Amino acid sequence: MLPAAPPAQDLNAVSLLGVDYSHLKTTDGSDLYLTRFGAPFREHLLPENWYETEWFAAKRTRLVGTSTIYRVPSKPIRGVSLDLVARFSRVGEEVPMDAKWRNGNIDAEFNSPFEEFALVMELRAKRPRIFTKKPLAIFVPGERLELWQTGRLESKIAAKLARHPAVRIDILRQYILLYGWIEGLNAVEALETLETIAPLGETFPEEVTRRATRDLERHGFRMADIKPQHIILRTHPDGSLLRERNGEVAYALIDYELLERF
Repeated sequence: MLPAAPPAQDLNAVSLLGVDYSHLKTTDGSDLYLTRFGAPFREHLLPENWYETEWFAAKRTRLVGTSTIYRVPSKPIRGVSLDLVARFSRVGEEVPMDAKWRNGNIDAEFNSPFEEFALVMELRAKRPRIFTKKPLAIFVPGERLELWQTGRLESKIAAKLARHPAVRIDILRQYILLYGWIEGLNAVEALETLETIAPLGETFPEEVTRRATRDLERHGFRMADIKPQHIILRTHPDGSLLRERNGEVAYALIDYELLERF
């Protein structure tokens, strides 16, 4: 059983890489960093309300991808449950890549959790806006693992610490990024699901991916592993896709491990 978190007055304000957090430490030494999006849902995001062993094991759904990522509801607080995406950070690990992908992304590195939130916050502030999942909190369990259990390389963590010395990354602790869930279909699912309702054409996933890539570039960003599965589309009750005022399909980007400025 996870310990109860300290009362609200024990929250400390900290700023890391330009993002303001409300930080609290639990009695077992765990840390929780709440963003301005997560602060109103502090109770839902306390580890005992979503990461408690039996609840997390029973309620989580593993999401498709190479990372360890789950969709999990929080326990109801005053009748309301929060739909969360919990992803275990791969900071310091080797980026899995084939030879073809490596040629164009030789310097690709997984973001630290604080780098990732800073980049997502910056991207969300750009106009015209690119929609993303809301970054809610970073949870750092108090348990320290053995180095062989983490999959991290000391050289990669040392490089992160040299780049951002004020942001201490403990090579032996896990970092879990918490985002709000976005309802919708990814671009591949949309093509398959809407085929008999509103045919989109076989090249639709590639077209919307190219558009998202151009939108990112206009804002000075790139996502090294961008693909149709990282683009979420919303549908109306009749099955048609939600569109912007200019007629373009509305979309949100997910998965920011390899998001970077360029």
